[in-house]
Amino acid sequence: MRFLPILLLIGSPLLGGDMITRATANLNGVTSARGFFNITVRLYQLTGVEWAKYDLKKSQITLDFEPGATVTPEALRNVMSAAGYKPGNIDIQKVEKPDRYEHRLGWNKIHRPTSKNAAGRWFQLNF
Repeated sequence: MRFLPILLLIGSPLLGGDMITRATANLNGVTSARGFFNITVRLYQLTGVEWAKYDLKKSQITLDFEPGATVTPEALRNVMSAAGYKPGNIDIQKVEKPDRYEHRLGWNKIHRPTSKNAAGRWFQLNF
């Protein structure tokens, strides 16, 4: 019985059990699905990004990273600037990992290209 509190702490968010990094960025002027697509095809450059969600009304993107991944506002700004957009405020926080993304509306899996050929990567990202 003496070990029960220790076992409860191991799975708790205090020790980083099921915590992920979530970044939310305001994008100035991105109000179309095509604009978010242009950013999405570049997100694979960020280490550890797994899921993305877009809000066209707020012109905002939310990214979930795998557990243990670190991200900086500068890295997010570089990706969004490379897509031709000017990012606004960026909020990075630790949250509990959702059980399943497939049943959460609006979340898109970020695909990573495997081809070493530039044309092959383009086809993998766009189709």
